[in-house]
Amino acid sequence: MEVGILGPLELSVRRRAVRIGARKVRAVLTLLAVHANEVVSSDALAGALWGERPPPTVDKLLHVYVSQLRKALGADGRKLHTRTPGYLLELGRDELDRDRFERLVDDARWAGRTGDFATAADLLEQALAL
Repeated sequence: MEVGILGPLELSVRRRAVRIGARKVRAVLTLLAVHANEVVSSDALAGALWGERPPPTVDKLLHVYVSQLRKALGADGRKLHTRTPGYLLELGRDELDRDRFERLVDDARWAGRTGDFATAADLLEQALAL
């Protein structure tokens, strides 16, 4: 799975783009991706989706949105966990473009410190392309 949050939200599973049409499901994915590998509480998700006035069926709606997201993820839906008090999206190294960006910048700094400016420039170009 690859998730892109540095521009428009992008999701690909097994190198195939996955379109998530529902705005609130995209919002859930975005919030879970920004906080990858951390539990995001249902209250935080509700606040992001509805502000201070969540609907009375907020828990049921969140469950539906997470279920729709799991379905969109297909086999990678197993990376989306229900954890008290909310949900956790498990992303590995480089599955989130923000993490790839940070790694590339760190690698470029290291290359620059060692005098390998061509590699540093190449790595920074890759980071900026994200």
